[in-house]
Amino acid sequence: MSVEQGKMPENMSEPAKLGRREQNKRQTRRRLLDAARHLFAERGAVGTTIEDIADLAGVSRATVFNYFPSKNDLLAALLVSHMDALSVLIDDLLAQELTTAERIVGVFSDFAQETRKIPGYLRALTGELEKDLATIEISTERTTGFENELLRLLAPGVERGEVRTDYPLPFLAQMIGAVYLSSVRRWRQNPDHDVTETFDRAARYAADTLAPRERRAAGSGRYP
Repeated sequence: MSVEQGKMPENMSEPAKLGRREQNKRQTRRRLLDAARHLFAERGAVGTTIEDIADLAGVSRATVFNYFPSKNDLLAALLVSHMDALSVLIDDLLAQELTTAERIVGVFSDFAQETRKIPGYLRALTGELEKDLATIEISTERTTGFENELLRLLAPGVERGEVRTDYPLPFLAQMIGAVYLSSVRRWRQNPDHDVTETFDRAARYAADTLAPRERRAAGSGRYP
């Protein structure tokens, strides 16, 4: 049975129509972000234009601006996607029977794994995002969000005696975040560094410093 142009079948509800529209919008947004990731990896963020992203995603330049009014908005969306993925990763780590040290190593090793999915992309993205750190409002929001995720990871370890209590937990989350972000910066500045080795060493150091003093003295706080 045919449907007249511009009309919906009587059995098609408005919510279903809206659902398809929203689904199409999400698919288009995903294509734009995927195009940006691959182009950033190939040309860097500075060398990538909105026209390049539109061409690779198969949409018009105007469509890109409908979703992302500027390249900065697109960069912010990419960061949000990574923060969402980090939250999912931490949920997964918390659901497993792991020590706090193993969970920390899991967070650090995830970054190393992600760098291999689209080589060059995270180097370009993190370099662009660091330019915003001079803006207090932006840097505060980003840092707080990251540290809150780390707090979720550390909190269960306090109850199990795996995390030291001579410093406030938010401070410990800040220090773990500082080690992580410093490792990202060093990796980005030194293309020849082995990212897996770099982040594994940093994770083990971070995990060791979190252990209670008595565990560190006995060597039991170290990651095996």
